[in-house]
Amino acid sequence: MIIRTTAIFISLLALAPMAAAQSANDFVSPDGICDGIEYATLSALPPSGNSVTVSASPIRSGSIAALPMTETVVPAFTPVKCFGSSNDLVLVLSEDGGQNYCGWVRRDTLLSGAQSNATGVLNRGDAVCPTLRPMNVTEYCSKIEAIGDFEKLCDDIRAPDGSFVENPIETKFLTWNADQDNSGDKTLVPLFNSPTEDGQSDGTVSIFTTMRVWDVAIDGDTLFTLVGPDQKSVVGWVPASSGTVWFSKLTTFFSENNDAPILTAEPGTTGAEELAKRPPNLSAMLSARKEFDKYPVLVDRRDAAESGGTRQEPHLNIAFIGAVCDGGTICADTTGESVVDKIALLEKVDVLFVIDATKSMRDYYKIVADAVATVASERSSTTTRFGVIMYGDFLSRQGKGVGDQMQIRSAIDLTEIFSGDEFDGLPDEKLYIKDAAGGRREAAFAALYQSVEGADWRDGSLRFVIHLADHGDRGPAPDAVVTALQDKNIFYVPIAVRGEYIAGDNKAFVDQTQDLLSRHTFEGASLGLPTAVTFEGGQAQSNNAAKLSIVRALRAATEVQDVVNSEVAAGLVGREGSSVSASNRYPPGYAQLTNTVKELYGIDDADVDTSIELRTLAAPGYIAVPQSGISQDWTFQVAITPRDLSRLINNFDLLCKAMQDSNAQNDLSIALRDVIEVLTGDVLTGDGTNERFYRYFDERENIPLVARTILGEGILELGSDMRSLAQAARERVEIYRLEACRTSKLLRLMDSDRLVPLPYENAPDGSKGDLIWDADSGTYNDLRSRDFIWTKRSLFDVATIYLPLAYMPRPYSELR
Repeated sequence: MIIRTTAIFISLLALAPMAAAQSANDFVSPDGICDGIEYATLSALPPSGNSVTVSASPIRSGSIAALPMTETVVPAFTPVKCFGSSNDLVLVLSEDGGQNYCGWVRRDTLLSGAQSNATGVLNRGDAVCPTLRPMNVTEYCSKIEAIGDFEKLCDDIRAPDGSFVENPIETKFLTWNADQDNSGDKTLVPLFNSPTEDGQSDGTVSIFTTMRVWDVAIDGDTLFTLVGPDQKSVVGWVPASSGTVWFSKLTTFFSENNDAPILTAEPGTTGAEELAKRPPNLSAMLSARKEFDKYPVLVDRRDAAESGGTRQEPHLNIAFIGAVCDGGTICADTTGESVVDKIALLEKVDVLFVIDATKSMRDYYKIVADAVATVASERSSTTTRFGVIMYGDFLSRQGKGVGDQMQIRSAIDLTEIFSGDEFDGLPDEKLYIKDAAGGRREAAFAALYQSVEGADWRDGSLRFVIHLADHGDRGPAPDAVVTALQDKNIFYVPIAVRGEYIAGDNKAFVDQTQDLLSRHTFEGASLGLPTAVTFEGGQAQSNNAAKLSIVRALRAATEVQDVVNSEVAAGLVGREGSSVSASNRYPPGYAQLTNTVKELYGIDDADVDTSIELRTLAAPGYIAVPQSGISQDWTFQVAITPRDLSRLINNFDLLCKAMQDSNAQNDLSIALRDVIEVLTGDVLTGDGTNERFYRYFDERENIPLVARTILGEGILELGSDMRSLAQAARERVEIYRLEACRTSKLLRLMDSDRLVPLPYENAPDGSKGDLIWDADSGTYNDLRSRDFIWTKRSLFDVATIYLPLAYMPRPYSELR
């Protein structure tokens, strides 16, 4: 199990063989710090296979071997907080998932513990547990060479004397199956607790997973790489043959008018054969409202000097993921022909909200409607439709059957959300205040029946009914309601809201819907989620608190489709789902619901498993691009984090406002530093001086696609113009200031999950874009934007935003 925490931590890993574990003894808490917390043994699985042990007290005298030890085992690579040290021991604490570990451990069992020289039992701080840092390119290449291995990419930074030029770019690792020859599942990469052939753990990583590199080691002829998803987490060792290293965060993908294929070798060479064409569904992919994986750029070979003496043409070496499809050809998606239809089926979702609109909801309806509108807008996509049914009671006291006439209407028919305002009028819908049935409980289940039978469900869609109400019905749900839900394969998700609080009536809705769920099943599994209650007893709620509670419940309900789509589709294409247990992220019932969907739609895991290797491929490829970096065939992005995006927004806001000021040189330097850090993922601050930053900028030809960004050759001329008082120079700077304002606007739209189809005011050919400058407000206005989920969440819950390079300020030389 991999444990992560936001606190200061050290991953646990044996760096050398340890003495055998001692037997457990009784002991007291060291200095009271660990009272009530279980002591533990840190299992690091060193090469010797011995466990690492925890002492009850620090070393006062004598040897470690003489200390009493415990028997509890902590998984390898567990993050811990360090509270103090004494001689060769460190006091650590790890808190995760209900299991706490606390005690004294040997310093050499900590992944960076041997670097600390701290003394004092309670000497807290980084000196006790140094912050872990992934390897930069120079460190990686030096270590590879020192252990007798070779990495071709390292020759790019080798100096004439054979040493490696300082390169602070973090080394990245991408898992793939291009070189796997084992008979196991080739879509998974095995994890090891130690860099040895016999150190394999039960853990695996899916192919096409991006990691940081923390260390390398060799065992015989096998090279191992220690990897983790971010700057804080280590997950284990992987054989170097199960992936590839690279030194940038640049990514690429097919452009809308793409004609250039992915090749098996460098363009222009005899081995360059077609590996994959543009995907047949490219237009649909690019017009979707959610981000998808792009292809990492491993090597940038656009420079003619790099291909001198060969027939190579300017190109990029990329990591490609695809599938074997019709006729044995490779497609540019991760689905094979046998499962395409079923994945498409799972992506076609109809969500119908059925809302109690009776008199008892007068003070609550607008809160519910606002919450529904908020979540529907958040969940908008080209494949999901939303609708709303509002109900009251029967039209007469004689009404009692599920088909009898009643107060019910469709406030919003099932529809895709295109403009984003489809739900704007929902809070102003009128309620059914007049009660023709004489003060009885509302006809909730008749309304549910008529909603299910009358809705415009799409053939083969995944269907959800989300039922929001305060009060229950006159009695349990009739069998006809259960039959209607089952006949149409509808997943039922009830949400109880407070409304007019009448204890018995509010409780009736919860009890009756739970009873309905117990009868609405498929092969013994409930087709829905347990009733969510958004209030506590009869306690009053403020409007904000009520809306927040309802929004949370609605998000949980509507994310069912995410779990179904990601977990089921991941199984179909042979990739792991989230490493985080669904029970930790979602309400009870999600895991069972996913399994039910598979069974309901005839998705057989056994059949899928037998064909995975024939369908999924992650391998290197090559694409031809012009030396200038301008390409009609490929778009370029940088894989950044949400935090990176916030940093860029702040700096480009500043540049937009201050570039004309005489003191803007420092602002420009700050922006440039952030751009470099975003492009590479490296930190260029913290050394107390700008020496590293200046050295990095002087070597900026190492930065991918430098010619297409603010970092192009014209940047030095921009600096000169900013210092000049000449009118022509000031006019050129003003033109470029507006370019910084354009980037600022686009980044802010990204942060609001909005996409601008034409992200400029005027194209090079003179055509108009979707931005227009407003001189009065000093900002760009967008004439047309649409909802788009920019953040892509992948394995280990790593959040990635693919920032288009076209959003960055263009080279100064092009705009002056």
